[in-house]
Formats: sequence, structure tokens, C-alpha cells
Amino acid sequence: MAHVIGLCMQKGGVGKTTTTLNLGAAMAARGHKVLLIDIDPQANLTQGLGLDPADLEYSIYEVLLNIEAGTAFATQTISAGLDIIPSTLALAGAELELAGKVGRELLLRKALRAARSVYDYILIDPPPSLGLFTLNTMAAADTVLVPLQVHAYALKAMPQLEATIDLVRDLNPPLTIGGIVCTLVDRRTNLSQAVERQIRSTYGDLVFTTTIPMNTKLAEAPAAGESIRMYAPSSAGAVAYEALAEELEARYGSEKEA
Repeated sequence: MAHVIGLCMQKGGVGKTTTTLNLGAAMAARGHKVLLIDIDPQANLTQGLGLDPADLEYSIYEVLLNIEAGTAFATQTISAGLDIIPSTLALAGAELELAGKVGRELLLRKALRAARSVYDYILIDPPPSLGLFTLNTMAAADTVLVPLQVHAYALKAMPQLEATIDLVRDLNPPLTIGGIVCTLVDRRTNLSQAVERQIRSTYGDLVFTTTIPMNTKLAEAPAAGESIRMYAPSSAGAVAYEALAEELEARYGSEKEA
């Protein structure tokens, strides 16, 4: 059964989509079958893997409106072991369309029932704001992985995220924060070092040893429609995501196999 991970942070610009894309690609390269789900109307994850939302026949929008059909019909293969359910701008209207639907927060969880037996890991990338798609992500996930920018403002957003997870436990009681990844780390600055120390002091073993550095190649790769391991495999960003994949595998591997 797949381990379903929602990458959530109620603040933009923290490296959430970058982490979803590159961690998924790194996990696939390690021999796992990985499904990425873009449930953000901006479709940044979709475009970052070289897909044009305007050219897509099906997307997560159709999945949410037809949950009994499952997810396979909307799934695109990116490379060996790596699939995606893409997003399009049409998703922006789904919140209104689904406003009166009973159980609308559980649509994604129900749609993923069959996919859980196909994949080893399912990584979900929701919007940075709290809304229907973030609630669907948390209701479907086994754990939340938090990309946390090493910046004081991002750290201050953590209590809000923790409060949201507490609320979502009414829908998904086992939901926990399964890990925190320090992103956009610049160890040349005293501020970055101080905030990272504070994060580790506050959250202890939840924080992955691996950190994701500020790296130009990481910013360039989505524009080329490629993961960092394809675009610049020897870059600091690629090395960091390979290390994070190894650490994630060690943290969740035995649980997934069980």
C-alpha cells in the first residue's frame, strides 16, 4: 500500500512544489513507483514537469468530479516509476461546483482507493492557502510533510498549520506531521543559521537532517520542464534531494512495506 504524503504549508514561496517534484523524481530513481498529484489551480507542478495544462484532456478536476472512476484515466507517465495527475485552471471553479456536495472534503481520499495499491508513494501538492483542496489533501494523507523555509515568517506560520491538522483529524484521525524539511537554506547568513537552529530546537526529530539549499539550478529546472536530477544532476540541489529521498525512505520504508 502506498504511503500518501501531503506537502502542506500555509505560506507561499517555501519550496513546496519544488520539493514535491524533486523528491518524487528522486524516489522514483531509487526504484519506487511514485504518483504526484497537482491539486493546485496554478498547476505549477504540472508545468514544472513539462506538461501544458491547455493540452490536457483530463486532470485532477475530472477526478474530483468523477471519483468512482478512480485516477488512472487522468494519470500521465513522466518517466520510469514517476506518474502525475496534473492540474488545470479549470480546478479553480471546482470549489464552487462542489460547494453543496456532501463529503466534499473526502473526494480525493475516495478517488485514491485503487491507486494506493499501485504505488509505493503518493505525494500531493495543494495550494498554500487553506481551502477545499488543502482539506482534501490532508483528509487523504497518511502524513504531512512540511517544507519550511528557513525564515522567521515561515516559522511563524507553523502554529496555524498545526491547528489546521488538529481540525482535520475529525476527518482523518491518524493524520500527523511526518517530517519537516528546511528549505531555501543559506548557511552563509547568520539569520539562516539561527532560524534553522530554532526549528531544530522546537521540532526535534521531526526535522530531517537533510536541508535544501538556495540553488539557482533548482529555480531554473521547472522552466525547462524537468526535475533537478534531469536538469542538473551534479548541482547542490540535486544532491540535496537525493539525500532527502534516502532519508525519507529510511523513515517511511518499513511502515510502507508493512
